[in-house]
Amino acid sequence: MLEPKVWREAATQVFFALGLGFGGVIAFSSYNKRDNNCHFDAVLVSFINFFTSVLATLVVFAVLGFKANIINEKCVIQNSEKILKLLKTGNLSQDMIPHHINFSSITAEDYNLVYDIIQKVKEEEFDSLGLKSCQIEDELNKAVQGTGLAFIAFTEAMTHFPASPFWSVMFFLMLVNLGLGSMFGTIEGIITPIVDTFKVRKEILTVICCSVAFFIGLIFVQRSGNYFVTMFDDYSATLPLLIVVILENIAITRIYGIDKFMEDLKDMLGFSPSQYYYYMWKYVSPLVLLLLLVASIVQMGLSPPGYNAWIEDTVSVSYKRGRIIKEPINLEGDNTSLIHGKSPSEVPSPNFGKNIYRKQTGSPTLDTAPNGRYGIGYLMADMPDMPESDL
Repeated sequence: MLEPKVWREAATQVFFALGLGFGGVIAFSSYNKRDNNCHFDAVLVSFINFFTSVLATLVVFAVLGFKANIINEKCVIQNSEKILKLLKTGNLSQDMIPHHINFSSITAEDYNLVYDIIQKVKEEEFDSLGLKSCQIEDELNKAVQGTGLAFIAFTEAMTHFPASPFWSVMFFLMLVNLGLGSMFGTIEGIITPIVDTFKVRKEILTVICCSVAFFIGLIFVQRSGNYFVTMFDDYSATLPLLIVVILENIAITRIYGIDKFMEDLKDMLGFSPSQYYYYMWKYVSPLVLLLLLVASIVQMGLSPPGYNAWIEDTVSVSYKRGRIIKEPINLEGDNTSLIHGKSPSEVPSPNFGKNIYRKQTGSPTLDTAPNGRYGIGYLMADMPDMPESDL
């Protein structure tokens, strides 16, 4: 809660949800009548957005909780089968298992009880048993965010729903409609001021704007598209929005004049708006936004821009006969200064438009290839005789 990035992203979410800083709200409001009750409209839209956000939060965490519960149940079943095999082979004694435990219908609580007992009794050789702690909290902590939430976590959760094809179709139709609805406001914010100023044909300008946006958007569907999505999301949509909203506030309260603006509202509404708006617009809002902007710039200065990638820093991953083999590699001499030191991570290609996967300095001679799903690259061992079905 004390990190500026959290508050910056919260402010960005408000800007996105209400369409602030994009020009869409101003463009649509220009079609209203002069005596339109914009005060009522603003309050109504704010409350609708608030309750929609609460509803979306409930749905998101309910789906993530459902997914975590399903994965945790599978973990309990798989590790219970391992325990039964260890009991049959004599690696574990039956005396360690409480009498009330029934492995055919074991619960997560019972499994964790057995897990703790085995861990205490077999402390020295516990790691060699290959048992995992199946805690639902661990699965919840693995929850992804951003594009991964919509296109990976949610789609995986949908596969466990009853009538999953129906819910999958409905979910992606919702995403398409959400994207189209957002673009209506964004494009309108571009087109309206140009049409009003230069009196050009709106149809032609709309086609031109949509075509330009289409060709720019093609960079997001490359193999490296997820990198561009993250870059745009982090650096072209967050900080610039803060700056735009601050400039809008300064233009109204300082340049045009807050007193004159309040008089205009009184003339349009037929009554004087609350003084609450006066002090918020003139003092509180610009101060909070400026503090957020300064804190964000300072944080970016202390942490140079970078991005997460997909090949681990300390190991290369090879597939062989359905198993994953980790081999240490030497990263000395590699230029990884812009790569976050988090796992998973990857060294990017220095050249745009080329393969984003490259060999590590000092690593064994390996051929690199993507897995073709989410732009995640794995280092593939040279095994020409290995059938593709074994991967």
